[in-house]
Amino acid sequence: MLSSFIARRHLFCRKSHSVINLIAGVSVVAVAVPVMALVVILSFHNGLSDFIREMYSEFDAELRVTPRTGSGFDAEALRARIEPLPEVAAVSVVAEQNVLLTHGGRQWIAAMRGVDSLYHEVIPIERRLVQGQYRLQHGGLDEGVFGQGVAYALGLSGGLIEPVQVYAIRPGRGGATASFLPVSLYRTAALRPAGIYALDEQTDSRYLFVPIALARRLTGIGEGRGTSLEIRLAEGISPERGQRAVAAVAGDDFDVKTRFQQKETVYRMVTQEKWIIYLLLMFVVLIAALSLVGTVVMLAADKERDREMLLAMGGTPGLLRRVFTWEGAWITAVGVELGLALGVGFALAQQRWGLIRMAGEAFLMEAYPVRIEAADLAAVGFGVLLLGTAIGAATAAGVIGRK
Repeated sequence: MLSSFIARRHLFCRKSHSVINLIAGVSVVAVAVPVMALVVILSFHNGLSDFIREMYSEFDAELRVTPRTGSGFDAEALRARIEPLPEVAAVSVVAEQNVLLTHGGRQWIAAMRGVDSLYHEVIPIERRLVQGQYRLQHGGLDEGVFGQGVAYALGLSGGLIEPVQVYAIRPGRGGATASFLPVSLYRTAALRPAGIYALDEQTDSRYLFVPIALARRLTGIGEGRGTSLEIRLAEGISPERGQRAVAAVAGDDFDVKTRFQQKETVYRMVTQEKWIIYLLLMFVVLIAALSLVGTVVMLAADKERDREMLLAMGGTPGLLRRVFTWEGAWITAVGVELGLALGVGFALAQQRWGLIRMAGEAFLMEAYPVRIEAADLAAVGFGVLLLGTAIGAATAAGVIGRK
């Protein structure tokens, strides 16, 4: 294309060295820096999103079955119907209820999750242990695995000999107040801490794991009953396919939710946050790309003799507008290419050497995770190129239109 060829010669000809070319170089840098920032920030966001998904995968099952009405159901009978499905690898029965914990004069309200012996095959919570071990019984004594936040509130540490007192409201006694503990309103048990896990603040300040027999005894839910079934799917089975298969067996009286549906608000927020970041940074790119206005105007002034020559040779104002539009596009394209290269390079360096470190050990990792996604690079490159080209075209139309 003639206009593109002329624009490229104007900008990149070896004999063309002037202040205008220096200004064009500054415009390239002005485009490249926010492009690099976009790539780096989106890559960091991808890494943190993956970390959040991985973190919740070690607490939330791939599928969870809960009754639509009431809090308890014949979990063992339903498990017996679900386990033979080819889409299912493991099923665990869970009995969950809020309880009051006391230890050393301290009190804390937590969610007691009673789990069976198959729970570790569905949820690998032991990967998140920071103290002790994942063990729910030892020497005939009931033991518990406490969240880090719960342990901090109660002043616990792994291997502590002194047990924690657990108080669960008897059925039909929902009006009891947690500050006063009349024996007639509560069932109680002693629980020795075996381990402490760390996940996120909201989770590990709320949940503890206990043997399901203890949970059934405290809650009075009954033998063989539970509040949910936690399911791990067979290798290669998508959550949607597994959900359909389990829902067909469970029937209309039960909800079957995927991991995404269990934490739908969190996952949607993470996805929406990414594109909000993209749009906000595109405004920064827009401000930086406005430097193209001055660059195209000065290029038009600097190439006035060339413009007159083109017109004398039969060129049209439309051709001139296309030439300067292409010059804006070429400047933007070089800036995008440079920014993408720098952004990908920095993200790879972060992935390899962990240049930016996390403060403390709150997330059980030293450096911020990153993941480069081709779709992000395409969205950044195309968006910035379109923006820069539009600014160049508008400026060229204004400059040539006045001559």
